[in-house]
Amino acid sequence: MKLAWRLLSRDIRAGEIWLLLAALILAVAATTSLRFFSSSLEQGLTRQAASLLGADLVLDSSRPLRPEVLKEASKHDLQQATVTEFSSMIQYKDEFQLAAVKAVSTGYPLRGELQARRDKTQLPAGSLPASGTLWLDERLFGLLAIGFDDEVQLGDIRLRVAAVLTSEPDRAGNFSAFAPRALINAADVEAAGLIQPGSRVQYRLLLAGPAKAVADFNDELKPKLAIGERLQDVASGRSEVGTPLARASDYLSIAAIAAVILSGLAVALAARRHAERHYDTMALMRCLGASRRRVQGIYLRQLGLIWAVAIVLGAGLGALASQLLFQLLDSMLPTAELDFAWQRPLLTGIATATLTLLGFALPALIGLFRVSPLRVIRRELAPNSPGLIAVTALALSALAALLMLETGRWQLTLLLVVGGSALAFLLTIILRSVFVLLRKTFAERSLPNALLGLRELWRQPQASTLQILALSIGMTAMLLVTSVRGELITAWQSKLPANAPNQFALGIDAHDTAEFRQTLADAGINIDALYPVIRGRLTAINGESVVTAVTKDKEPNLEALNRELNLTISDTLPLGNELLEGEWANPSSAPWPVSIESKLAEKLGVGLGDRLMFTLAEGDVEATVSSLRKVDWDSFQPNFYMVFPPAALADFPATYLTAFHVPSGNRDVLNTLLQRFPTVVLIDVDAIMTQVRKLLDDVSRAIEFVLLFVLAAGVLVLLACIAAGQDQRRQEAALLRALGASRRQLMQRGLSEMILLGGMAGLLAVVLTELLAAALYITLLDLPPTWHGELWLITPLLGAALTGLAGMAATRKVWRTAPAIVLRDA
Repeated sequence: MKLAWRLLSRDIRAGEIWLLLAALILAVAATTSLRFFSSSLEQGLTRQAASLLGADLVLDSSRPLRPEVLKEASKHDLQQATVTEFSSMIQYKDEFQLAAVKAVSTGYPLRGELQARRDKTQLPAGSLPASGTLWLDERLFGLLAIGFDDEVQLGDIRLRVAAVLTSEPDRAGNFSAFAPRALINAADVEAAGLIQPGSRVQYRLLLAGPAKAVADFNDELKPKLAIGERLQDVASGRSEVGTPLARASDYLSIAAIAAVILSGLAVALAARRHAERHYDTMALMRCLGASRRRVQGIYLRQLGLIWAVAIVLGAGLGALASQLLFQLLDSMLPTAELDFAWQRPLLTGIATATLTLLGFALPALIGLFRVSPLRVIRRELAPNSPGLIAVTALALSALAALLMLETGRWQLTLLLVVGGSALAFLLTIILRSVFVLLRKTFAERSLPNALLGLRELWRQPQASTLQILALSIGMTAMLLVTSVRGELITAWQSKLPANAPNQFALGIDAHDTAEFRQTLADAGINIDALYPVIRGRLTAINGESVVTAVTKDKEPNLEALNRELNLTISDTLPLGNELLEGEWANPSSAPWPVSIESKLAEKLGVGLGDRLMFTLAEGDVEATVSSLRKVDWDSFQPNFYMVFPPAALADFPATYLTAFHVPSGNRDVLNTLLQRFPTVVLIDVDAIMTQVRKLLDDVSRAIEFVLLFVLAAGVLVLLACIAAGQDQRRQEAALLRALGASRRQLMQRGLSEMILLGGMAGLLAVVLTELLAAALYITLLDLPPTWHGELWLITPLLGAALTGLAGMAATRKVWRTAPAIVLRDA
């Protein structure tokens, strides 16, 4: 051990080990902090997004909550709160107003914050209506012309108005919620006598607790759900939030993969150079009587020391970065209640160091162990390298283990390892073929100064191919992470532009549509469309009862079967919908076609040509599925499962639905609408949109921070690539200097080589980025593929410039070294 430490200390003083050590430290620090960052970010964003549900998990039911469910939730030590929602008339003096009444139990909400005020004073956090009181939203205050401490009649009881309800975390879980709103204590529901057999009531059980307990309860309850029950979490309950969160998680997986690959690549390049620089030392030690086993022990102990130093320093840097990240996330997500958990990230860093050394550094050292003592007198004698298959298998096994460690997705890992290996093999063949072609074409020709570096590239095709591949993989990782980040942010911003609709109007009478539109126009607000809405229930598929037809396909809890659907008519494909199968039909007579949303069609097990029967209040309608549509449920726009041609439902009465944007300074128009159209229900989603925008902004800022790790790893790969050929360039430069070449000529030749190397790597990186980005967009992120035209010009130029500058800075000593010194050492 003493000799191993002495040799390692000498290498450190000579600066020969720094690149390998830096690469390994960066691998540990990056993976440690990135794992911490990913888990903390996911934890924080999930908790903040859960405030839009009021809980981590929600059980929705059209029937009273089953006692066994409550008991099971208690066994998992989950926090519980209940919510009961129904519609009822509220009477104040001679005024009556239909309202959505929400009755809540103690502890509501479990996530997020319920806000109310009395006069201009905000009520303390955690406040709830006391028994015998209720809170009304501002709209009800205006419609009833009521004041604080006035009493209203709700069913069989009188309740005192105690506060103005200003914000509910779980309001408008779906946009068919009733408005305006009243909040009461759950203890007053029975006395009010409003819930009778046949009443339309929605019961919700809110649950919160540790992530594992919530997940276990979710998995346990899901197969036991009764008809009319469904479970919602952040991803499934709020798609406008769940989809961005899922994409952010996928992006963090991509960033982790990029960081792992770049770190491993840098370690492999640095280890290869470290081994090559110790061939002579190994041969000398063998000549002086050291056995191969002893020499192997010395260098393996060195490797162990490097591993220990990298873990200590890398873990220290990772812990520091993790603490800084924790503070950043805590300020970005102040309501998320983050826990600083460092154990798993630290274990990840240790595992990363171990796997990286075994998979990427050990193969180079195996070659070092095979150095022959004859190299002392024959410097050109290279050691017998281990078998290509064995080295490749070891590296791929380590890479697969690292990817599984970082992502936890074996399908993605398998795809990357197998697909990446095949692609690397193909690119190697292509590059070697290109160098052979260049050599045959230009070997006998005089090249301009700018292309002198081509001779260096084709003269050593194996080394040139390795360097170009390494540089291109590094650039691809950085480009991919950067471009995906841009596409994600653009996609999120497109969902919520500044003028996105923040008001939904339901129940507009057909005779009032023109006046409703004109009222908004007088206020400077234009609406794109008024959508007819006809209520109907799907009752049969191909002549078979829908309950029988679908339950046999194991979809007994499908929500579309347990309630009436909003049907609409349109002679053209609705805005924001995409036709996937079939044709858009608009006949004027039966048989009628119907266009169905593709995911619902999949759950129902129906396709083109299937017959559907709908039961409406005024009669039945049979239609044949003519097309399947993709609907963007993440958007704040009216969307429908079923779309008929106008003639199909012309004999059925319809109300109208629309969405529009009301600027903050023009909200008086809402009161005007309520006064002129008392039957219209207005749903204000402005507060929800503000929460969603803030959440997406937090995700965007967090993603930008992740780029730093990938960029740092990419820079290290660039330096490792340049250093990999530095010794060879040093010897060649000395020989050319001895033969009369000037320092300026050597610098031109070296600069040309570096620029061509970077330019070719940049061009290859763009090709790889376009292919991989398209695959990720389609298979993982569910985004349309995008052509990055600007990258085709910028990346090769930037790659050439950066590689040229870095190469010249790193090799400046080469041109200044006396030829005699280099040739004497050769």
